[in-house]
Formats: sequence, C-alpha cells, structure tokens
Amino acid sequence: MSFDPQLFLNIAEELKAGNTEAHYRSIINRSYYAAFGVLQVKLNFTDTGLSAHQNMYKDLQASVNGNHRKIGKRLEQIFERRKDADYKYSTKIESSAVEFSINTARYIIDNL
Repeated sequence: MSFDPQLFLNIAEELKAGNTEAHYRSIINRSYYAAFGVLQVKLNFTDTGLSAHQNMYKDLQASVNGNHRKIGKRLEQIFERRKDADYKYSTKIESSAVEFSINTARYIIDNL
C-alpha cells in the first residue's frame, strides 16, 4: 500500500490546535507537501531533483489547461510561504499565512 500525501493536510489541521510559531511553520510545511504530493501522484510527476518544486509549478503554469495554470500559480504561492517557514527564521510567521496555506492546499487538491 502506498502513502496518500493528502494525509499531510490532516496533520496540518491537527496542528492548528497549537498557536506557536513552530506550529505555524509546521502547518505551512505540511500543507505545501500535501498539495505537492497529491499533484506528484495524480500527474505522475517523477522529477525528484533539487528543482522539482519549481519545475512542477512552472510546468503547470505553462499548461494549455487553464485549471492547471491556476493550480500552478497557487502552488508557487504556497511554495514561497513554505520556503519562508522552513528557512527564514528571522521572519515572523503570521496566522494568516497558516490559513492561506491550508486553504490553498485544499484548493489545489480539490480542483486538480
């Protein structure tokens, strides 16, 4: 049996019980990886290199499918927030970024 990356979104929702910056950063991370993982599986995207994340959203944004272009833009937005949460420790993460990340991941998963 393979892992369903959408389960990462469940973890993000569970983490909302906490309200520390560590919770916020973890929620953003799990939300992004839920969306990225679902896209990876459903689109059979096999790139695992260092640029896989950028390649995915750029490929989606260049698609002839209008829905894929929208999803690509949303993936890029959540990717940027995930990078901030994972690497920019001097930047304060606000609760609005948390809600945006969860809602955006849910949008991507629901609209693929």
